[in-house]
Amino acid sequence: MTVDDSVVDKPYSDPKKAELIDYFWSGKHKRSVKGINFITLYYTDINQVRVPVNFRAILKSENKTKNEYFREMLNEVLVWGLQPTFVTGDTWYASIDNFKRVRHHTLSCLFAVECNRLVSVEKGTYVQVQHLEIPESGLVCYLKGFDTVKVFRTVFKNEYRYYTLYVSNLEKLEKLTYADFKAIHDNHWNIEQFHRAIKQVCNIEHFQVRTTVAIKNHIFWD
Repeated sequence: MTVDDSVVDKPYSDPKKAELIDYFWSGKHKRSVKGINFITLYYTDINQVRVPVNFRAILKSENKTKNEYFREMLNEVLVWGLQPTFVTGDTWYASIDNFKRVRHHTLSCLFAVECNRLVSVEKGTYVQVQHLEIPESGLVCYLKGFDTVKVFRTVFKNEYRYYTLYVSNLEKLEKLTYADFKAIHDNHWNIEQFHRAIKQVCNIEHFQVRTTVAIKNHIFWD
């Protein structure tokens, strides 16, 4: 199960007339834009059946972070009976609180981390993950503030990207291979395809309503 957020561009709308519309950072535009920021939990099962299972539209007046929304959403789907094997997310969601919440629910996870994230190969000595020699098979180390993880590195657009893979059983963690990592990572990218599809095919950016309920009905039930 993957968490990610996206921004519905509404450049000509007035934030004073629609409480969900505000200024949010957009990965697409690489700047703050006017629109609606929503978070999705997206589930992929072993047969590659893919479905969104929970949503949130960020309302700044609630004074909640994306990570707080994520933890609420995770708790909800678990109460509903969903049993994901892995929870995945990008660097925005790789907070220690999120790692600990996943561990609390006895789940495993794969989160991308920034290159300066601190890890320890030798007890008591921390280095930035970018300074590690990471074999293709991954490297077991301790993520500062959390637990033992296995770090993997990929190359995207001529830059290194780093990922921390956690499972509660250390023996199983050590045996996880690059093929295991890649399978989990590939499932993670399904949410990108979903967000692209609902914008390009379902046209969720095209609406004339202003009330919160009407906007949510359009975006989440279109």
